[in-house]
Amino acid sequence: MKYAKNQLLKYRQKPLVLAEQLNLEAVAKQRFPETVLALSPLEVAGQVSYLDNDDIILTMTVTGTITVPSSRSLEAVTLPVEVTIDERYIEDATRLSDFEETEAVFLLENDVLNVDDAILDNIIANLPLQILTAEEKDSDILPSGKDWHVISEETYKNEKMSDNGVKLDPRLAKLDDFFKE
Repeated sequence: MKYAKNQLLKYRQKPLVLAEQLNLEAVAKQRFPETVLALSPLEVAGQVSYLDNDDIILTMTVTGTITVPSSRSLEAVTLPVEVTIDERYIEDATRLSDFEETEAVFLLENDVLNVDDAILDNIIANLPLQILTAEEKDSDILPSGKDWHVISEETYKNEKMSDNGVKLDPRLAKLDDFFKE
């Protein structure tokens, strides 16, 4: 869904109400090929308001499901999508300093509001950093290979505590005395 600024002018008095089902899977796979394996049709409900100061307010909720790779094994994991979007679009870049850093304010590019891009950006931004399959959550087995293995943060901390009395290679023991006075 793309709306030109001129199209939105007629919604100064009453907001444009959005209640649609969008299929953005092809666009999502093109924009985020490493992240999105599949994206279900999304239920979109919200509105676009055009304010008297020429600002455009996009408010909506998006629900659906997304399939992404596990952060541990790269196996497919399906996650629910439930995103609330509340963004402001302005034309003049000099006005960006009028807003707090925590506010979602964006420049309107080419006088076009691209709702699809806003939806996809918010979905990707709201993905968790650690995505695990059900088996990976239940299991303590971590990946390993030839001459390497992954350890948990807890195991790392325990090993670090027990390494306080680190034993040096006997060939380097004389260097340990080098800095003692």
